[in-house]
Parts: sequence; C-alpha cells; structure tokens
Amino acid sequence: MNENYVISSSLVNKLHEMAAVLEADRMKILTACTDAESFTKIYYEFLDKSRHKLNKLYLDEGKLVWNGNVVEKKENIQKFFEELPTSTHTITSLDSQPVNTEAVGSQATILVTTAGFVVFKNRKSPFQQSFILTAKDDKWKLVSDVFRFQDQDITP
Repeated sequence: MNENYVISSSLVNKLHEMAAVLEADRMKILTACTDAESFTKIYYEFLDKSRHKLNKLYLDEGKLVWNGNVVEKKENIQKFFEELPTSTHTITSLDSQPVNTEAVGSQATILVTTAGFVVFKNRKSPFQQSFILTAKDDKWKLVSDVFRFQDQDITP
C-alpha cells in the first residue's frame, strides 16, 4: 500500500520555527556553560590569590550568604572576604544554566553551582556554592552568592 502524505506549508513553517527556538535555547545553554566556567575560574583565583579584586565581580547591591551570614553591598562583601584566612579552593563540580528571561525581565542571567574543597588554616572542608550572575556593561556580575560548608571535615 503506497500512501502519500501532504504536509502543509504552515506545518513546515511551524517546524522550522520550533527548530530555530530549540537551536537558540541550545546556544543559550552552551553560552551559559562556557561563561560560567570562565567566571568561576576568575572568581576562585581572585578569592585565593587576589582578594582585593573581588569587589569588581559583584553588582553594587550584590548579596553574599556565607554559611547563613548575610553580607550586602559589594564594599561589605569585599571587607568580609579580606577578613577570612587565606584559602585554597579546588572545584570538583561545576554546573550552570541560563535563567528563563521571563523570570528576570529579559536580563541575561545565569545560575551557577559549584562544589569542591576549600582549605582554611590547614583544615580541608567540602563546600557548595551557588551564584546568580547577570550581565552588566558586557560583563558578568554577581547578584547573589551563597556559600555553604558541608558537614564533614577532612585533614589535608
């Protein structure tokens, strides 16, 4: 039995539109992943070796929640980090995704999550961290930064 199917031009157009949307979404995800990798590399490098530069990564009204302690505004965040002992971070996991533009008023925004180990004063601890980054003046800036130690400590 030989059946011929006729596809309407409106259906073909709809399929092309859907393919274009899927490709655009795929590119947003790839961009979020690439930009998140670049940003986190700079962030942890600054945190471990150049803390005086950290405030450049935050929005003026940025917010840090560090183990439940809330610090607001980039100047206060800078001061908070400068008072911590020196550190060495090792990232074992990094994930990111673009935030739906409907949720953030069409502002380019990325959610980034990291996990790894940090050494403070010869004490190695696992941690998780989440960032919300937004584009400002063609640069990613931290809107929100949430850091949390995990329960176990490991002697280095």
